[in-house]
Amino acid sequence: MKEQTKKLIAYLKLLGIEIKNDSFESRIKVQKLAYIIQNILGKKLYNFNFYIRGPYSRELTNDYFSYINDFINRKTDYEPKKDEKERLEEVKQLICSMSISQLEIVADLIFLRNEMGLNEDEAEEKLHELRPQFKIEDIWRATNMIKELFLTKELRDKIMKSLKKEIEEWDNASNECLERFM
Repeated sequence: MKEQTKKLIAYLKLLGIEIKNDSFESRIKVQKLAYIIQNILGKKLYNFNFYIRGPYSRELTNDYFSYINDFINRKTDYEPKKDEKERLEEVKQLICSMSISQLEIVADLIFLRNEMGLNEDEAEEKLHELRPQFKIEDIWRATNMIKELFLTKELRDKIMKSLKKEIEEWDNASNECLERFM
């Protein structure tokens, strides 16, 4: 089995994702999760192109069919590294709560932004144009999910530090203003 397939199965196992059978829905789920996971971890597992239902990897499809029992049984000898475990644990609840259509929309938007260089608004518009079956409200919800997925602990801490500094500056300015009136 290829190393990237071992890793993907280990990541799916860590997230508690079950592939119950070889159905079209299972194949879509694996494709979208693989694309989302590799972007979250910043580690390329497979090459993807934008196809009828969004990011698609022919190589992943071949691996999936070759190792379907390993996907179903979550059989792998790869042990995710500490940073991979921590990062996937941060997003586990959100990823596991997504429906197939939400996984599709999220993966599509990530692809349009990362691979095609579109900004958030452009990606939303392009996706609605390419896949009009998705309601614009669902696309907006997916944009917020992406923000949650990529908000790492480090980034959250940086934002909080910046906000704290800004609040302190406002407090100081407010106190100076009050002192002038007293």
